Amino acid sequence: MTAQRQRSYRFATGAQWATCLAERADGERLRAGGVRPTAGYARAGVLHAARGSHAPSVTRAGEVLWVDAESALHRLLPLDDETTVIPAPSTLARATRIVSTPAGLWVIGPDRDTLQCFDDETLTRRLVAELPSGRAVDIAGDGRDAVFVLIEDASALAVLRVDRNGRVVHRLNLSGVSHATAFVFLSESQRLVVLVGEHHQRLVWFTMGEEKPLFGVTVATLRPCFVARSLGSDARGRIALAGEDGMPCGRGGHVLVLDADANVVGEVPLDSLDVAATGVVATKRALFVTGPRGMKEFGVSDVVPNGSEPARCTMVTPMLYSPDREDHRRWLRVEASASVPEGCTIELSFAAADDAETRERLNAIATNVALPMSQRVNRLLAEPDVWRGRTVYTGGSSADEASAVYSAKLFDVRERYLWVSVTLTAAPGARLPELSELRVLYPGLTLMENLPAIYRRDEAEPNSFLRDLVGVLETTTQELDARIATLGAHVHPSTAPVEWLDYLARWLGLPWDDALAETRKRAIVTRAEELTETRGTRLGLEALLDCLLPGMPRRFRVTDSTADAGFAVVGGASCTGSALPAMLGGQTRWSAELDASAVLGYMRLPCAAQRDDGAWQLAGVVRVEVVATRAERDAWAPWFRALLTEMIPLTARLDLRWVSAGALRADVLDGHYILTSAPAPHLGVDAVTELARLPERGTRLSASGSNVSTRLR
Repeated sequence: MTAQRQRSYRFATGAQWATCLAERADGERLRAGGVRPTAGYARAGVLHAARGSHAPSVTRAGEVLWVDAESALHRLLPLDDETTVIPAPSTLARATRIVSTPAGLWVIGPDRDTLQCFDDETLTRRLVAELPSGRAVDIAGDGRDAVFVLIEDASALAVLRVDRNGRVVHRLNLSGVSHATAFVFLSESQRLVVLVGEHHQRLVWFTMGEEKPLFGVTVATLRPCFVARSLGSDARGRIALAGEDGMPCGRGGHVLVLDADANVVGEVPLDSLDVAATGVVATKRALFVTGPRGMKEFGVSDVVPNGSEPARCTMVTPMLYSPDREDHRRWLRVEASASVPEGCTIELSFAAADDAETRERLNAIATNVALPMSQRVNRLLAEPDVWRGRTVYTGGSSADEASAVYSAKLFDVRERYLWVSVTLTAAPGARLPELSELRVLYPGLTLMENLPAIYRRDEAEPNSFLRDLVGVLETTTQELDARIATLGAHVHPSTAPVEWLDYLARWLGLPWDDALAETRKRAIVTRAEELTETRGTRLGLEALLDCLLPGMPRRFRVTDSTADAGFAVVGGASCTGSALPAMLGGQTRWSAELDASAVLGYMRLPCAAQRDDGAWQLAGVVRVEVVATRAERDAWAPWFRALLTEMIPLTARLDLRWVSAGALRADVLDGHYILTSAPAPHLGVDAVTELARLPERGTRLSASGSNVSTRLR
């Protein structure tokens, strides 16, 4: 498009997305490098029947535990449909909360003044830890090997940290709250969430180490008439609040799923018989709710459940800056690479400012860590007179869900500072959209620079038709520009796609077979120059074998007797003869003719299909010995010999031999020589000639074995 380099701000990795502000985004996917709305739980659950189930818990290995009214502990392994049931101790069976740590299963004692830890396999009690004061309300895991205990005494609420040995190592007083009924700990944000109140319930967030609340929400604002019965979490970033609607709303049971900023990101209705939820816990893959009939499992769904609210998330970049230019072209466009299925939309907008006051005001909102991230996003988007350029794209057909590039123009923006917002929305029944990359191109390098000056004057006019038309051409040709820019990577052996390696090898005339593994293909193409220059030589054949059988010590040996030794020549008065070693050739016994040189009792006729293997068969034979297992030989058979044949001279013949590792052993000590003991004597295809020895006289291999010393030849 232009000889100048087009620069851009790029967001694609987890570390790059972490510099942005996100609302309702899936935290797990965000750290992996993608932005999408939080995946909800399916509305249809699987029931694991057990009367009076309560106190569900998830171990670090993903095993789900809960107890029932018959004092039995149920275990459900990941991806398993059947549960294991074993008797549980009375304290464990009556627990309202079970916390699993590497030390064991923790519960609150019967009098709520102690903690008890049980072995997670045998259910034997390991220890009893006495609490210093107050009444234990609830417990939660810290994400490692300790537990938090929420206690309430006459003065206030407090959270104790108890290590694996039952010692209280830290105390945090919680101010401004009372009448707590449950709490959870979110390890990703290091926050405590406490459910307080009896009639007017509230969820209050605390940051670890801070006594004052961070913020709070009233439960009734999350869902009208809703009364919370159980509080749980996935121990990372999501909260599950199980309860029922009040009388005016029909007394239906529900589980509300919230993120770390108190946004409702999912809702699961409960059956009428399971309204009285006794416990709730979540993982990355499922939600588990216990009730009178048993435990119900709700799996994670990548499709927004029908009947629920649309799934949505918003991402706002940090402040971006474009330097001054004489032509005042600061920005070009926004490019968002995203998968937007049918029923989904992606919205691009931006805020621009050129004065220090607006810049400082927006930055103050974005960096105010005292506010939850979602509140910062909402306050930024609510700023008047700065956001513009709203561009909305709808998703394609369900069969076309591949990632595409969605653009928004910025060439009309003359301000130095820019913030970009991307919103993904999925309607009920649609698959979740995902943003994989966001690029903001600057400065404004454009095709307008290649137009005559009389046309470039229209660029300065607001809403110029010519500038919009050129912008459309720039945007629609961006895929072609990207393909041209990456052509060099397609012909380099280390970056070329696998299918391109086949084309490259045939263009270069290399020994090749499409069945080769990718590592072997890249090795051959990487050494293309060496293989081409040394084709038909020992160096070329060894270079190819290095590509096919990499590693040291080598798994092959190449022998060319003609080149290494040559035929012996008898010396005389005018000839010094040949140096040793040398080959001695001649005719075989079945090559004799009936003449004066025939020897009675020595000559014989050849057997069927027997060939004359005289000196002419020794000349031009290249022997290649390869160490390989039976499985490797079978897998390489279709292409191995053919590739080696391509690298030897046309007048030579290949003698391929499969040998054991000991056959390539040499008597020269070098950096790859390994001293080992003599192999155990045995008869088989992998016995090493001259190395495997039968025992000396007086020792037998077995009751019927040989008692003589014999070499295997």
